[in-house]
Amino acid sequence: MEWIWNVLWPIVGVLIGFGAGWLTKRSLDRRHESRALNELVTYLHLKRTLAPIDPQAAQGGPMEARHRSAVQDLRENLMETLAHLTPGSGATEILMRMSAASNRYLRDVAADPGSYQFALMELRRNLDEDLRILTDGRRDVQYLSPGEAPAGKRPGVGERSAI
Repeated sequence: MEWIWNVLWPIVGVLIGFGAGWLTKRSLDRRHESRALNELVTYLHLKRTLAPIDPQAAQGGPMEARHRSAVQDLRENLMETLAHLTPGSGATEILMRMSAASNRYLRDVAADPGSYQFALMELRRNLDEDLRILTDGRRDVQYLSPGEAPAGKRPGVGERSAI
């Protein structure tokens, strides 16, 4: 009967070690994901293109091209953040919706460049709704409104420009 304990103790030890390792990896993955999501939220907060405005019909031109380029950068940043999410993350669907809203903006503005300001504010509304969902219930991701960083706020060393 004593031989059973000689077999069970190593098995229990292996199971406890496996469980501790799995929990540690899961914790590190969640921390990595939260860091990536916080960076995205900050990036969108600093994005001057998303600053609230009273939209007006405007001519397509250098400003429209600048905003289009900024939205393309935003979409690229969303795709980079997706790469940092753990498989099966609840944030994946939200980031995909944000990317779809960016694509919709680019498509709409390509069809009617004069309406880019209206399309920008629609994009801002969509991103704001998704950011609220993304940060609601996530204890490690803080909500910041897109485009509403103070004008004097500049990225620090090593951070990407949000224009």
